[in-house]
Amino acid sequence: MLVTGGAGFVGSNVVDALVARGDEPVALDDLSSGDRGNLAPGVPLRVADVADEPALFDAVRGEVFDAVVHCAAKTKVVESMEKAALYRRVIVDGTRAVIRLAEERGVRMLVNVSTGGAMYGETPACATEATPARPDSNYGRFKLEAERLVGAARVPAITLRLANVYGKRQRQDLEGGVIAIFLGCWRRGAPLTVFGDGTAQRDYVHVDDVAAAALSALAGRWRGLYNVGTGIATSVNEIVAAMSEVLGPPAGVAHAPPRPVEIQRACLDASRAARDGLWSPAIALRRGLELTAATA
Repeated sequence: MLVTGGAGFVGSNVVDALVARGDEPVALDDLSSGDRGNLAPGVPLRVADVADEPALFDAVRGEVFDAVVHCAAKTKVVESMEKAALYRRVIVDGTRAVIRLAEERGVRMLVNVSTGGAMYGETPACATEATPARPDSNYGRFKLEAERLVGAARVPAITLRLANVYGKRQRQDLEGGVIAIFLGCWRRGAPLTVFGDGTAQRDYVHVDDVAAAALSALAGRWRGLYNVGTGIATSVNEIVAAMSEVLGPPAGVAHAPPRPVEIQRACLDASRAARDGLWSPAIALRRGLELTAATA
């Protein structure tokens, strides 16, 4: 099993889940945001840029794997507007190279990890897979292009559109990881910074649930697009309140102007995944916050 982006936040948790069930995954990462320390001892790490196809193929030369979980990506929405060429290269060209590798190896399954939060735009009602994709950022647009490449692959493939993921090993310096960022502030005794008035809502899904969805998808019984979320939209103010119940009150809360390209409400309806027997969420927000706080 090959996991691209395997030393990153989501990828390393997928690797952990694979190891826990007795698989022998190989992690591939360029370590631009991932960390070797995220991998358990004994998990092989191959260092390569997925967008550099010759380097990618060379890094896994001689490796045996029959499936791929593709987690490697750049993930900063605002940065994607400033560094469009970089984001296109990593997300689109990188996915194209991973598909070619999967096709060359004749894998039985390719699981593509995509975004739901940046894909549907504003969602007054939680978005289903039938909701038209309306990405407002380069990040979302390039992810949509990558999804189409995966859909045309000559190997069995599925794309998982994730809600806002949180949990163990999420970096505190990446936008979008509001729970990780807030947790770091709590630990340092620093005030929280809330952009806008705190009413912006997101669908928060725990990384263990995401890893469970990826492992289920590897069974190969499903194709196409599936949302992976909770169907619950939670505001930033509600996150602060919930974290205060777990950690005690923060040192303070400061407000800053809203950030550009950010939407007010993003929520995913994952009922299709549950209905088709692929996956359903198991970790409620309060329990997820407790787990995250215990592993930070």
